[in-house]
Amino acid sequence: MLIDGLQVLFSTAGRRTSVCCGQCARYDIAGHSVAKGLWLVLLAVYLSACRAQPAELPYRPYAPPPGMVFVPGGMFVRYDEAHRGYLTSVAPFFLDRTEVTNGEFRRFVAATGYQSEGRWALYATRERDLHPVVAVTWNDAVAYARWAGKRLPTEAEWEFAARAGRPTALYGTAGAGDTPSGRAAFGHIAVNPKRLPLRGIQTLPVGTFPPNPFGLYDMAGNAAEWCADWFDADYYAVSPVRRPPGPDFGRGRVVRGGSWNDRAEYLKLSHRYGLPSGTIAFTLGFRCAADIPQGGR
Repeated sequence: MLIDGLQVLFSTAGRRTSVCCGQCARYDIAGHSVAKGLWLVLLAVYLSACRAQPAELPYRPYAPPPGMVFVPGGMFVRYDEAHRGYLTSVAPFFLDRTEVTNGEFRRFVAATGYQSEGRWALYATRERDLHPVVAVTWNDAVAYARWAGKRLPTEAEWEFAARAGRPTALYGTAGAGDTPSGRAAFGHIAVNPKRLPLRGIQTLPVGTFPPNPFGLYDMAGNAAEWCADWFDADYYAVSPVRRPPGPDFGRGRVVRGGSWNDRAEYLKLSHRYGLPSGTIAFTLGFRCAADIPQGGR
């Protein structure tokens, strides 16, 4: 189209003075020269624009802080235990690759002098430094997250990360099979938890099993995980679609993922429950989330 337009411009400029004679002939020649020069300039611009452009750089996600994974955010359907589906979206965020370990929580306490509400130290022997910290309250988890410059994930963020782009996944493990066997620490049922000796705690070092497709370990089993939200069994039906923050109040705080002491059904992505913020359980730990920095990578 541009070439055709240039040709018309050239031919019109050449004909414009053809009805003249004598002195006008000089303008005909001049007009022809100007049009030809203009045509050549525009042709050069056109050809320059047509030259092959360098390929765009491939998309690179935000670089996560050490020990964290970039979770891209997006839309997904989350289900309540009656299997009613609710469309939900979350923004991109960072999430700890593993559950917070005994060793990491010990460094926090040593650095700050924090007086824990929980009994984590009872189970956090040195040989268990790489095991997830357990017997920490929701308040303990929040205190650690603030010290680390992070926060607890919302329930929607947690589930989106556990699903890892798999709409039909039943568990937050590697693969999308019907059972977490061989992919998670679970099923070691304690008969009498109140008298459970230390050697009976069946957590495993974080990262023992393969990660899910987002690179996250132990999103099912090992330690159940505190989330930021208040728990309300009926919240999904009234929650906003975009970035749901959880209800304003509820019966305890959300716990997700199941633990080493749970049966497989408690590890399912549809299973959710709440516990009072001060709950101390040898099955209950956490991992942290963080927001994407504004204006850069």
